[in-house]
Amino acid sequence: MRAWVMGFLVSGLALAQTPAIDVLGKVLPVVPGPMPSERLRDLAVGPGNSGIEVKIRRSARRTGFLPAVEVPKGEAIAVTHEVSGPAGWQAYRVETAPGEKVHARLRSDHEAWYVVKCVNRNGQLEQGMLQNLIRTGNPEATYQNPGKQAATVFFVVDTTEILAGREPYVVTFTREKAPEVAAK
Repeated sequence: MRAWVMGFLVSGLALAQTPAIDVLGKVLPVVPGPMPSERLRDLAVGPGNSGIEVKIRRSARRTGFLPAVEVPKGEAIAVTHEVSGPAGWQAYRVETAPGEKVHARLRSDHEAWYVVKCVNRNGQLEQGMLQNLIRTGNPEATYQNPGKQAATVFFVVDTTEILAGREPYVVTFTREKAPEVAAK
């Protein structure tokens, strides 16, 4: 194999193995989150859940904004957190540069209990937001900023189980610079 190809592969492997900076979610600054919308409907309603638990969760979700924390800038940030309260959701605000791609992946003992969605400040989808529309048990979402200005998006971690509130999880945010910016 040619030397430049081998060098490219080795550098790509080293980049892929960049360790994430570990951060505790409870020490991150609290910021206003996105507004609840139909896009963020409750996933825990269904058989196996008692009516009183569902009513408590629905009343806890009737707020003006979701609880949110700001994710620090960095190539790879791993936030250890837990969903607090009966509402069953937590938002993470991420600032993205023009053309930048941000990927959020959740790891937990019970990954199928969680869903990660990317929304704007109004709780709606925008261009560049990719989600798992079919729940596969892999809670992850991606946003690629298509604009020429910096953008703010929210990654919302939502639980599908009523009593999953105090289980810790780790959300890893990885960033990729735009191809034309990375080449400079």
